[in-house]
Amino acid sequence: MKDWGNILTVVGLGLLAGGMLFFAAAMAPLIFTRLPLPVAGGFIRQAFPVYYAYCLATGGIALVGTLMLGRRKVAGLLAALLAADAWCWLGLLPIMDRLRLANDSAGFAFWHLVSTSIDGAVFLVVLILLARTAIQHPRALPAS
Repeated sequence: MKDWGNILTVVGLGLLAGGMLFFAAAMAPLIFTRLPLPVAGGFIRQAFPVYYAYCLATGGIALVGTLMLGRRKVAGLLAALLAADAWCWLGLLPIMDRLRLANDSAGFAFWHLVSTSIDGAVFLVVLILLARTAIQHPRALPAS
């Protein structure tokens, strides 16, 4: 059971970190540098629900793995990260859409900063958890 817990934790955290990095470092810059701003904005608004669903799914896989390993504190931390992602998706995105439609650029800029800060913090914690999981279970790594 511990092997499966370790596999699910590493795979879930790895997919989560990789997806977050790809979206922030590749997709968003590409969208905003290659598409006209009105098109880019509409496109990214359509991408965010998919992004957050991906984050919740892969984070959920990691959460199941940590629970199988009996790592309750890590599971609690992951649950908090998933709650933050769910709030960004279901709470914060609608606020930002209303501000954008009202042409409230200052309000939008503030909440955009909040959302990117939350996303950055989640990414950092996920990387730390992934590294700690790999260190705590070195036998999961291939022998040289």
